[in-house]
Amino acid sequence: MTRRWMAAWLVTAAVVPLLSGCSPRGGTSIVATFDDIGDLQTRGSVQVADVRVGQIGKITLTKDFHARVHLTLNHGVHVPRDSSALLRTTSLLGEKFIELRPNGDPTAQPYFRNGDTIPRAHTTEAPELEFVAEEAVTALGAVVASDIGTLVQTSAEAFGGRAPVLRSLINELSTISATFASRTNEIGRIIDGFDATAAALAGGKGEIDGLLVNLADTTRILADNRDRAVNALAQLSRLAAVQNEVLAKYRSDIDRQIKQVDAIVGVAVGQTSELSLLVDWLQKFAVAVPKVIPGDFTQVYAWIVPAQLDPRVGT
Repeated sequence: MTRRWMAAWLVTAAVVPLLSGCSPRGGTSIVATFDDIGDLQTRGSVQVADVRVGQIGKITLTKDFHARVHLTLNHGVHVPRDSSALLRTTSLLGEKFIELRPNGDPTAQPYFRNGDTIPRAHTTEAPELEFVAEEAVTALGAVVASDIGTLVQTSAEAFGGRAPVLRSLINELSTISATFASRTNEIGRIIDGFDATAAALAGGKGEIDGLLVNLADTTRILADNRDRAVNALAQLSRLAAVQNEVLAKYRSDIDRQIKQVDAIVGVAVGQTSELSLLVDWLQKFAVAVPKVIPGDFTQVYAWIVPAQLDPRVGT
């Protein structure tokens, strides 16, 4: 064996373990069934959110002529069992790969286990550019020359006989333009008026500043008075609450005293004639007694005995 063949054999012996090492070991093996996989190749990537998480294994044909693709997820990768498999392409002319896309919460369990299968109901293929282009060409091909002729004829019929209307519309537009042109001086005066107003406002900047300062002071005073008013209302509410508590405590005594006073006033009203006689007598006494006193000094006593009150009134 020559040195050249020896070197080739050593290189082959070194590459084979490397290639075999590309296959993930100790991962999770699952199966996805597709209607059509196009030019999908083995050893392609399995991705989640554009991150490679596994590798495509062998591809076989089912009895009902569908593609069964064996997938192997890397060790430590956990993908929810409720996921869909989407056949995608890395770029316009790139290779195909399979994306696993969780249908719900990406952290929800249970996760895929060895031997699990993704049914065809949860597998789909992303539309490729050539298919989209073919459909577009087919749709555009339906528009033939006769259709374009029909469009032109329809447009001609629509505008046919409308020349007077179109001419009137053009004349009206011309009239409107002429009106604006004739009012340029007035428009200019309006603009000058706006400019003069702005200049006047600029000249009164000091007064406007003062007005704004006064407005700010007024607002502050109103705010202070508002706080005082709120405080006063709070104090009145507290006082009312205290008074209600006191009145509730002595309500029976106050009611009894009011009834007594009312009874006394009632008796006094009934004895107005006697009170009137008493007042008249006291007046005569005060006037007549000094006239009969000998000298300039004497002692005079008056003994007034009130009548007994009605015992029903109380003390």
